Amino acid sequence: MMRKVIMKCLTQRVPQAALAGGLVVVMVFGAAASGRAQINSRDVPIVTQPQQRFNTGQDVQPIFEGWTHNDDGSYNFLFGYLNRNYAERPHVPIGENNFFSPGEQDRGQPAYFYPRTNRYQFEVRVPADFPPDAELTWQVTHRGSTQYAYGWLQAEWEIDVNTITSNGRTQFGRSFEELYADVPPTISVEASQASISVDQPLTLTARMTDDEIPVPLPERDPDAFRRRREPTLIPPDDAPAMPDNIPQYSRHNVPRNHLSVLWVVFRGPSDAEFSPEGYQEWEEGMDGDGWTSGTFESTVTFSEPGTYTLRAFGSDALLISKANVTVTVTE
Repeated sequence: MMRKVIMKCLTQRVPQAALAGGLVVVMVFGAAASGRAQINSRDVPIVTQPQQRFNTGQDVQPIFEGWTHNDDGSYNFLFGYLNRNYAERPHVPIGENNFFSPGEQDRGQPAYFYPRTNRYQFEVRVPADFPPDAELTWQVTHRGSTQYAYGWLQAEWEIDVNTITSNGRTQFGRSFEELYADVPPTISVEASQASISVDQPLTLTARMTDDEIPVPLPERDPDAFRRRREPTLIPPDDAPAMPDNIPQYSRHNVPRNHLSVLWVVFRGPSDAEFSPEGYQEWEEGMDGDGWTSGTFESTVTFSEPGTYTLRAFGSDALLISKANVTVTVTE
């Protein structure tokens, strides 16, 4: 009977509907004639509205990406995160607001969080006898909000390189045979100095070696995008431009050919300025052949003092390896 009443309320336009026992009450006033209830979005708190973008003020959600097997029987738990801000880059030091449990609090997690979704940022190795029903928890607190990621050996959470490259969009249409035959590149990094002053450039060097996989892909036609069909909806000439104070966040894409390196702040109190910005792709004139070897030099400048861990993501145009270097920045 109750189900019939509920369905009647949902399918018929009625000015008032009340279900017995106070379980569900639907009240419509002022719109009875039209059978509609209008809600102005301005009357709804903005934090509860869907599809809202926030530059600052939001929390950080750690993410468990899945687990993989190691040859020695141990496992890797892979983690990433979602920084719900579009501009703010929180610094959450390792400690009471950024830690793992049980066991060691520091498992190599980031302490500086870039905007939006950042997948497969680090791995935590757990032993072969890790209990199948046990959990490894990463807890992050920011802006008064505590969020958790739970790593466990649930069978459905097992992933492999195909999962990672598909989500990271780094396979570029290459075959599965090539993907599973590829070995991740090796990468070593160093800084020209262990300590540097604010606003002084520091040289970073990354050296990479790799097997002969993957093979080169045809370069994209730079005019292909311009030859696409023009959009059917064209803004009028007097349409307002995007305000300068609204940041347009975009992530850095992995090049489809050659070895390449991306530098980021992994831990530290503030952002840093890297040159070149984004993935630095091997080019003619650089050391190595660009496929099995390559040496990359970049510069970084800091605006605030502190201890920084810089991370290099080294790509062979299919798989990615990581390496860190620590720098102390003084006034």
